[in-house]
Amino acid sequence: MDTTATEKFCLVAQCDRERFSLAVLDNLTNDFLAFESWNYRKAVTQLQLSEQLDRMFTDHPWLLNGFKRVDVIITTEKFTLVPSSLFDSSSAREVLSFNVPLQDNQIVRTDILRMADARMIYAIDPKLEKVLNRLAPSPRIRHHLTPLIEKALSQSKNKNNKSIAVHIRQGQFDLIAVENGKLLLANVFEYHSPEDFIYYILFAAEQLRLNPEEFELNISGEVEQDSALIKIAGKYVRNVILAKRESGHRFAKGFDQFPEHFHFNLFALHFFA
Repeated sequence: MDTTATEKFCLVAQCDRERFSLAVLDNLTNDFLAFESWNYRKAVTQLQLSEQLDRMFTDHPWLLNGFKRVDVIITTEKFTLVPSSLFDSSSAREVLSFNVPLQDNQIVRTDILRMADARMIYAIDPKLEKVLNRLAPSPRIRHHLTPLIEKALSQSKNKNNKSIAVHIRQGQFDLIAVENGKLLLANVFEYHSPEDFIYYILFAAEQLRLNPEEFELNISGEVEQDSALIKIAGKYVRNVILAKRESGHRFAKGFDQFPEHFHFNLFALHFFA
């Protein structure tokens, strides 16, 4: 990809505590042209994350050349979901602070979840938002669960089935449960072992009255197919499926360096942004 011609392309990116990943997309042809990922020292707070991103952007100036559009996922556990019928923008901070602790200076943002007919309310540090604004004057920032929820619901639409989608990250995983096109649960869990991982999945299934012999478990994220997590999931859940990339997009040969279920929410972001 010609880094001097970035204004012709779209940038989709994800920042979490340990890594910044991005893909460059030609939205006229639906071709993903390039992928990059940088690891940095684990950030405990969004302020620490913003400091590391700021240095990284300075070290990779082509990221600041300007893109046609920029979509960014931020990973944060400070979120809550509200049905659209009950959402009131004037009380968004109050609703979020009822569920998670907030600092006075944190910015409260909302995503529209059209498939779920709901709003995602979450918090972002103002310095993190300022750093992300270096990529574009008004990047479209989304919570990391937003594309996962919308994707799970779109796959369940017009189907009479039950499924749990799990997106695995380092030490955490996101769980989205849907039934017949309706969202049942969306949450983030920490795990320290394969036993932790399967416990939370089975516990959520039990609470939702989903039978491990019947529901589909769709797994995505940065986990190898022969990992202990995949193996233990297959031991307790009959139907385990590894996610596939968006069929409507084409991917350059460089994307063959990792399996299709890696970086799943990053590639789904453009479709639902």
